[in-house]
Amino acid sequence: MKACARSVASVLGVIAISSVCFLGYAQGSRAPKKIAFTEDGYPYIRGEYLVKVRSSAALERLLDNQQESLGSVSRKAPVLDAGETGQWYKVQISDDYKLREAILSARESADVVYAEPNYVYYSQVSREKNLPTPPSRGGKGGPDYNAAPALPVPPVADPDIAKMYGLSKIGAQQAWQVTGGSAKVLVADIDTGIDYNHEDIINNLWRNPAEVAGDGIDNDGNGYIDDVVGWDFRDKDARPFDDNSHGTHTAGTIAATGGNGIGISGVAQQASIMSLRFLGGSEGSGSLEDAVKAIEYATNNGAQIMSNSWGGGGYSQTMFDAISRANDKGILFIAAAGNSGSDNDKKAQYPANYKLPNVLTIAATDSADKLASFSCFGVTTVHMAAPGVKILSTVPGSKYSSLSGTSMATPHVTGAAVLLKSVYPNMKARELKAALMESVEALPSLSGKVSTGGRLNISKALAVAKMQHGEPSSGN
Repeated sequence: MKACARSVASVLGVIAISSVCFLGYAQGSRAPKKIAFTEDGYPYIRGEYLVKVRSSAALERLLDNQQESLGSVSRKAPVLDAGETGQWYKVQISDDYKLREAILSARESADVVYAEPNYVYYSQVSREKNLPTPPSRGGKGGPDYNAAPALPVPPVADPDIAKMYGLSKIGAQQAWQVTGGSAKVLVADIDTGIDYNHEDIINNLWRNPAEVAGDGIDNDGNGYIDDVVGWDFRDKDARPFDDNSHGTHTAGTIAATGGNGIGISGVAQQASIMSLRFLGGSEGSGSLEDAVKAIEYATNNGAQIMSNSWGGGGYSQTMFDAISRANDKGILFIAAAGNSGSDNDKKAQYPANYKLPNVLTIAATDSADKLASFSCFGVTTVHMAAPGVKILSTVPGSKYSSLSGTSMATPHVTGAAVLLKSVYPNMKARELKAALMESVEALPSLSGKVSTGGRLNISKALAVAKMQHGEPSSGN
């Protein structure tokens, strides 16, 4: 109980002296919110906190005892069920200081396990170039995706593949001699959503087999109605359409359709991409609450790999718990190192810095195999690098554009993990992570910058996996 009290006090003690600096949040369909900053400079939504209590009854006691101080709370839908240790709920009030006082006064009851601000996260794309303006996501009537078109037989070369230097750097073409991927590998792209009608993505989009589109019924009983291609946690509906371009770009690098004679190819030419939108608006921003719900959805609905090209908030026990649950199910969590050009060993970036066995953190390199000027690094906290400068990929409206960032490096590694998983389906997160790290191409520019000292090479990773697991199986 004393340890519990210390954890609550330490977290809220930092919040209590946070600066009073605000800016507009989440431009788009939701009403703007105010952002404050913790003493350490991490942004969070003012007046919103995630509180972990022993039980729903404990939450009610907290609310009853502090009725004048605390505001609305979602009693029926906890943010995250942490099992025997309690549940996370969001509490909203108008005064940060009153919440701190209320929770600290309740600590002796041992009802409150932990409390933290509702941090804000941003897409990890370099701001040297503005993102393309995506088309409108349209009305709210329901999912508006089209059926996947038939692919040419035999495959037809993708015309712009020669413009993708990253594929050559990581040995993708050699890897494709072994496998192009598999629709059986389900990867969650946790981002700004996806243009799910994009000509080069539509064939590799996940379709929830247990859900009937547009019938207004939760057919699979997972708590989400009509979630056929994923879910939009930001706008709370079944249409995770990309209003920013970032998510469509990362999805294309992971698995734009290969061999369809259109545009480009992802690192994995075939996969099933689950679109989970929690970021959005022109800034590509989103909340801790929605990020955790997206991770939990992916964990509960069959994702084997999660791609996370975002960051910003401070350490979150809520998110740690969610990623830990994914680890328990053997799910690899790939995270962007960050774009501030700083040392993550000295100033942590999250989710990149979580010390969990399934977290694989990625820096960015350029076409000359140099560490990108914007890329965060860390010899103990950043594991490896991948191409992330001027990366050509898909953007909404069946268009293509080049972007830079650790956001662009991360999906290269995600696509590589898909290729490994397609021929070694029993590989779990730790094994995938180990194979990818053990097979990097060592580079002088990365020595002392990332723990492996190297950049992704999927061809070598498949060779490492073959030595450890035997001949690959047929993936499709």
